[in-house]
Amino acid sequence: MDVILHVGSHLSGVSTLASYLNRNRKFLRSRGTAVWTSEITRKGLFDGLTLKSGLDGVDRRRARGAGRVQLRCALLERERAKELLVLDPVMLGSMENNLVSERLYPAAGERVARMVHAFGGRVKRVILGIRALEDYWGGALAHGLQKGATVPCEATLDRLVTQPRSWRKVVMDVACAAPEAEVLVVPFERLGHRPQSILGYAVGGRFAPPTNFRLSGLAQVPKLPELRDVLCDRGETTDVLPQGMDRWHPFGGLQVDILREIYVEDLAWLRAGADGLAYLIEDSAPEQAGMANRFGA
Repeated sequence: MDVILHVGSHLSGVSTLASYLNRNRKFLRSRGTAVWTSEITRKGLFDGLTLKSGLDGVDRRRARGAGRVQLRCALLERERAKELLVLDPVMLGSMENNLVSERLYPAAGERVARMVHAFGGRVKRVILGIRALEDYWGGALAHGLQKGATVPCEATLDRLVTQPRSWRKVVMDVACAAPEAEVLVVPFERLGHRPQSILGYAVGGRFAPPTNFRLSGLAQVPKLPELRDVLCDRGETTDVLPQGMDRWHPFGGLQVDILREIYVEDLAWLRAGADGLAYLIEDSAPEQAGMANRFGA
């Protein structure tokens, strides 16, 4: 049985894709594709697998985690599943850790390597979703504020802009962690709202993905009214947030220009072949072309 790992990232359409996969779980199983989303993986299945080295008892917990994964894979193989698609951005890391460390998935390589090892040589393909950096960090900051973080000061925003890790570094880490697997990189601006296309790439076109999907009711980045309510509930002033009803855009014009240029360079590197490490998946359908214009497509 082949294993396909969709490792995230957060805010790159993973909630949309997870909802789509959960809705079509029976159809996919009839085609020989088993699916693990966070509904399964967050019930202790991966417990211990991505713990940091050096912690007390970490080797034992990792071994137990790998054993659980191997047992579930063996059961699927006995049921004659052709492939297993696993979707969980926690495999890559967490948005909270990104904000605390002020780095873009700093432990991505080690975490993905642990996951690949746990699946015992079955990993055939790894999928990584990426997103424009000003949108990614803006969304992460909004979620962080909703979960208790403070409104970032200008110095914090500057550090996020100048931090040394871009998507190129994350792609390189993932490719090194899964040297025997094919790495596919999917830009949110192209395919984030088209889960059926991502599924098609994931299964290598083995069957036509279902198209019965609606975008309503999915998790969204909290908007300014929600964030103002959060600050009010905490007894803090809302003057630190701009007026309006749309998404919060914390970065200034120059900061956005820098982040956007970094993303353009990342996409150019991917389009040029990514040094043989990964494939950039871009759908050139006319209705999608306009979504990526600001990134030089």
